[in-house]
Amino acid sequence: MQKYILCLIILVFSSQIFSQKLSFSVVVDPMITWMKTNEKDIQRDGYNFGYNIGLVMDKYFTDNYALSTGLSILNTGGNLHYLDSIDFDFGSGRDTIPGGTTVTYNLQYITIPFSLKLNSTEIGYTTMFAHIGINNHINIRATADIPSQNISRKDIKNEINMFLISYFIGGGIEFSFGGNFAILGGIYLTGAIWDVTTNTDYRAYFNMVSLRLGVKF
Repeated sequence: MQKYILCLIILVFSSQIFSQKLSFSVVVDPMITWMKTNEKDIQRDGYNFGYNIGLVMDKYFTDNYALSTGLSILNTGGNLHYLDSIDFDFGSGRDTIPGGTTVTYNLQYITIPFSLKLNSTEIGYTTMFAHIGINNHINIRATADIPSQNISRKDIKNEINMFLISYFIGGGIEFSFGGNFAILGGIYLTGAIWDVTTNTDYRAYFNMVSLRLGVKF
């Protein structure tokens, strides 16, 4: 009997979730990106610019709470300064990069987020929101620039893990124009949880601060 009651509760809860509204947003996120490691002999060397562009889907299970997912293309990376020499796999073969060299990583991912979005009650035409979750990344391009070695956009896909997970937390405001149409803006902090590179001698992570701009419908 308890099993039937439990199944009924799950069914009712599921029907409530899927009976709530569904909304979509097209977003563009210009960002500042950088990389860091756990090794003192490998240092962060400045900041880069990147961007994320894609579609976000919010499934509201109450008026103020939504489960959120989507699909986007993320362009990120950063600069690492290697104090000691290091071997790099450039696809065509391994090469040794001398100490004192800065490598710029240019990384592109397909990103699928899973998150929770919390909206405030609408005041006038404005709603505030908080957004927290994880990103699942699939690497689709990885190149490196090494100006001191006259290397530009060299393939380093063997140096980069194909799969990656990052966390993100952010918030912002939505301004409604009536109905389901609104514009939104916010700020997000994102950080990789898994090692970006395949190198077993150290761990490297990317971090990003982004400005979210979007249209919701």
